[in-house]
Amino acid sequence: MTTPIHPSAIRAFRERKSWTQEQLAKAAKVSSPTIKRIEGKKDGMYAANTKKAEAIGGALGVSLADLADAPSPEADREEQLRKFGYRRLSTMVDAETAIAFNMVQHIYGIPIKSQIVMAPLFMAILAEGSLAWRRKRVAEIEEAAHNLQVLAGGHLSFANVAQRAEDGATAERKSIEMKDLFGAHVCDEAFEFGYDPSVNNPFADYLAALAEDVKAHTVTLEKDAGWKTSERFPNYTIGADLIADITAGDPDAKYALMRGHVRIKNLPPDLRDPDRDAERVAWMIAKIPAEEMAERKAEQEAFQAEFGSDFLSDLDTSAVTEEGSQDA
Repeated sequence: MTTPIHPSAIRAFRERKSWTQEQLAKAAKVSSPTIKRIEGKKDGMYAANTKKAEAIGGALGVSLADLADAPSPEADREEQLRKFGYRRLSTMVDAETAIAFNMVQHIYGIPIKSQIVMAPLFMAILAEGSLAWRRKRVAEIEEAAHNLQVLAGGHLSFANVAQRAEDGATAERKSIEMKDLFGAHVCDEAFEFGYDPSVNNPFADYLAALAEDVKAHTVTLEKDAGWKTSERFPNYTIGADLIADITAGDPDAKYALMRGHVRIKNLPPDLRDPDRDAERVAWMIAKIPAEEMAERKAEQEAFQAEFGSDFLSDLDTSAVTEEGSQDA
């Protein structure tokens, strides 16, 4: 029994693993001449022994159907880029993150690809900035504890408070030296005195302080809305006022923007005037596919019947997964 294999497919999958023909043969437990014969076929498909095809597919981590398909031009292009050190990063992000990429591009003129490429640098700088911020604060705490000791003049109550502050400062310095950004290794006494990682953590506190210090009016940190990630980065919105202006506060228009049915750059210039809010909103809503809009309305009616209109007006029904690489 034979199974068709496309010569270009097996070559593309092999090169993706950076394997030689011999390495693939060894991994699949077939002979090197077998791999060479398959890849060397000039026209059409190679009729491979099914057991050998299954072994090759298993070694490459692909299905027999994958081996039978010629790689797409996009796959060929990606393979060429990989040879020059490029790697594809792919993840699904929620709609708010996707629109945040767009808002940064729209407000500051930084393309989405550049935001992604520069993200490790920005994150490293922020991480070190948070540690420096904490070092400065702990130094101030130590100075205050020392001053309290001096002012107390041996008064035991004040001396006890000062000692606790110094112990806390010591624990904080250990956390900083460990680059414990989110305060996972705070001392036990911190919890006794009310430290609650579900409410705040050192990195989130730093980001809030930094945003306030630089007067980042386009950034809204939503500490009361839970955490953005499992590491406890704060929820945020970029350009909330601008989004509200563009959508005129209409939930369906916001939905169209969040789902990517509407791009800010594609808004007709004549509809950008604040006096034409109703027309702009209608234009945005019209971009939502009819079937999707009908489904959305049905969901809204079901929610309204269950929870009431007040609950529905506060509900963010646009939190869906969206590729973060869309253009504004």
